[in-house]
Amino acid sequence: MIRNLILQKLPRIAYKRPRFRTVLRILMGLLLMVFVLEIFRVTAGDNLHEIVPGKVYRSKQPSPVRLEYFIAKYGIKTVINLRGFCPGDHTPWYKEEIRVTSRLGVSHEDITFSANRLPSPDELRRLIEILDHTSYPILFHCKQGADRTGLTATIVHLLFTNATLSEARHQLWPRYGHVQFGRTAAMDEFFDRYERWLDERPHTPELFREWAIYHYTAGPASGTLTPIDPTNPTNVKRGAWTAIAIRATNTSEEPWEFKPTLYSGIHVEFSIYHPSGQKIHSGQAGLFRKSLPPGESIDLTLAVPPLAEPGIYTLHGVLMNGTGAAVPIRQTGLFQFGNDPLMMLLEVN
Repeated sequence: MIRNLILQKLPRIAYKRPRFRTVLRILMGLLLMVFVLEIFRVTAGDNLHEIVPGKVYRSKQPSPVRLEYFIAKYGIKTVINLRGFCPGDHTPWYKEEIRVTSRLGVSHEDITFSANRLPSPDELRRLIEILDHTSYPILFHCKQGADRTGLTATIVHLLFTNATLSEARHQLWPRYGHVQFGRTAAMDEFFDRYERWLDERPHTPELFREWAIYHYTAGPASGTLTPIDPTNPTNVKRGAWTAIAIRATNTSEEPWEFKPTLYSGIHVEFSIYHPSGQKIHSGQAGLFRKSLPPGESIDLTLAVPPLAEPGIYTLHGVLMNGTGAAVPIRQTGLFQFGNDPLMMLLEVN
């Protein structure tokens, strides 16, 4: 009775439930804030992450100061640069990195990966060899710490942890700066190929090692170019067009697709160099429609224009795989995957 009287005397406070739209707006605002902060951390920060506790770390390209800090804080014994050997004056970051690691007695390894194409089989196997024998803890990086670094982080998980393939591929997520879109989707395609090779078998570190070392090929990017006439140098008549016959062999595990348009499909690009070393001509061969199965060869003709001056000229040819009409035109040289170019000497009398 007394409780009821007290409640009657108290002023009633109107309570309104928050509308669903208001709650949704708040949640969306919080998610957007987290997303912006994550983008800032990836692009403006170090994009530093621990992959294997106390042993393996990934980051974007560190400044000399930050690299020295990482080495001191985490006890880094090896730095793996995934951007390749870059000693030129236009890459000061490389010289600075070498200076830091040399001064601190830290091992430095260079691996040449690209964010825009499948990894070279040779470079992949060299990475595994380094991971097997180097001193730990290690830090590896590319430029942004997103694509090539994500590829390597996934490889580390597949080789040295109990992660499933799906779990390991989390290293190629947007939270690290990687998106499965455009040319950087080649990083994801690498693991798609491994998954197809597994053929519903469960992943194990032993299976991934077997595939990477003995079975992996970079799509159709494996082949050879050889002259049909082994004469070296090849005699060329001065002032006349010359047809140079060469043989292209598909040594990959996928068909080659030749197409009749410039810079499209598999084709040969060649250049002629004057005895002085100056390039005087460029051309293409294989501009027709044909599918060449793995293991088969095709004979092509390189049309060399009239060479007026006597002397020893050089012919340099490479296998290319292009997208043709795309703007900008995108081509990949098979030499980037370890295939030898064609080198011939032409003697003009």
